[in-house]
Amino acid sequence: MNDGVDSAREQRNLLERLGAKIPGLKGYLDREMRREVDKMERDWIAQRLDRARQSLQEKIAEWSRRGNLANLDMAASLEKLLDRFANRVRHADYGITGYFDAVKIFGPQLERLYAFDLDLIEKVEELTDRIETLPGTASEPALASLLEAAREADRAFDERATVFEEVTQKGGR
Repeated sequence: MNDGVDSAREQRNLLERLGAKIPGLKGYLDREMRREVDKMERDWIAQRLDRARQSLQEKIAEWSRRGNLANLDMAASLEKLLDRFANRVRHADYGITGYFDAVKIFGPQLERLYAFDLDLIEKVEELTDRIETLPGTASEPALASLLEAAREADRAFDERATVFEEVTQKGGR
């Protein structure tokens, strides 16, 4: 996650870099940059989930054309969960990052938040990769495993708010 913040910091234009020299403005610019990076991260996760859902829809259509109707209800449940999860991620509140800055989160706690987000991204990547490589049949074990992995990633996203609360309650220390 630090790579995203560092990259955004490097891409600031001259006016932003000049403003960073003015007392108080640097903190504001850093907060805004973190919000932007958080939004970009969530958009990327949602796009990955949308792509996986589209891939699953194509598989469902293929299975249906071939008459492989077993387990389509499980596949449809997975498709609905992916849609719901993507929308939750896409529309989650990211303004809380500014609140963190008011509490002054320091190195170790900020790293904890970044580590959590990285873990979530890895779960979503693994989930989407597995969906995109589903076999030509609607296998119950494969779909059940994917459904559980999607539920786990969705629950992990719920825990994101808990991690934010814990960090801010400790005052970032």
